[in-house]
Amino acid sequence: MPERFREDDFHAFIRSHASALGPHVLQGPGDDLAVMDFHGHALLMGVDQVIEGVHFLPGTAPEAIGRKAVTRNISDVAAMACRPVATLASCVLPMDVSPAFAQRLVDAVRRTAQQFNAPLVGGDTALHRSQGPLTLSVTVLAEPLSPTRPPVLRSTAKADDRLFVTGLLGGSLRPDGSGRHLDFEPRVDEAEALATTLGESLHAMMDLSDGLAQDAARMALASGLQAVIDAAALPCSPGCGWRNAMGDGEDYELLLAVGGGRAVPSHVGRGRTPTRAIGLMRAMPKPDAPRVICMLNDIEIAVEHLGRFNDGQVDGA
Repeated sequence: MPERFREDDFHAFIRSHASALGPHVLQGPGDDLAVMDFHGHALLMGVDQVIEGVHFLPGTAPEAIGRKAVTRNISDVAAMACRPVATLASCVLPMDVSPAFAQRLVDAVRRTAQQFNAPLVGGDTALHRSQGPLTLSVTVLAEPLSPTRPPVLRSTAKADDRLFVTGLLGGSLRPDGSGRHLDFEPRVDEAEALATTLGESLHAMMDLSDGLAQDAARMALASGLQAVIDAAALPCSPGCGWRNAMGDGEDYELLLAVGGGRAVPSHVGRGRTPTRAIGLMRAMPKPDAPRVICMLNDIEIAVEHLGRFNDGQVDGA
């Protein structure tokens, strides 16, 4: 059998060739956004895409597609406690796309980008020459909240940090393609409130797109630690259990590592989004130990196999 493609292995290959990017690259591949020194100022950049049959089903309204393509990127900005400033978009349209559909798609991108004060400043379009899925890629540019508040990375968690999440987990992307993955609110305001309140005690942060199990493992790996999650503490969406909360993905909530015994507000941001303590970071008990485990009735369960393969495959697509 041919070897199965693993997204995390591919990411590791990319990072292994990114060690000599130059002193102006402050953070290369491996975090939610890249960070560059641009004439003495930090400039953050990231790109993400939505693909028909992967991130949305055929028949989804262009307004929902365009919005999600932007908000996925804005969620990455929130993950590093920064502020979006501009977006670009590139789309490959089906060969039989109607002009009205294409216009509605671009208008959705434009309106959503403007909503987050990150105007659409350019991009590119192309048509498939044969049958092919709609693909919409958005690039976001961002800046730190202030010159004295650097971006929050996922690689700087410390042993004994407590782990918290915002909002509810699980059930965001349903088998029929519906769910809040199409209309979630990126936690930009919440991230700014957390960064302001916690200061240097906010050691690490990232957003949850592939599921808590996979994403907590990525934070743990980047920080050289192990994440321990308490199944009973997970804030599950209605109708979801702890496995859904760990593995469903497409939540776009924040995962944060907080040190120093600092109190974390129970609700943050103008929307009063709840936060919940769900576990901690600890030193690796042995070199080959799982990067993330879930505690269920005092039993340690390895959960890295949970989560969506290749960034959110829609069931049945």
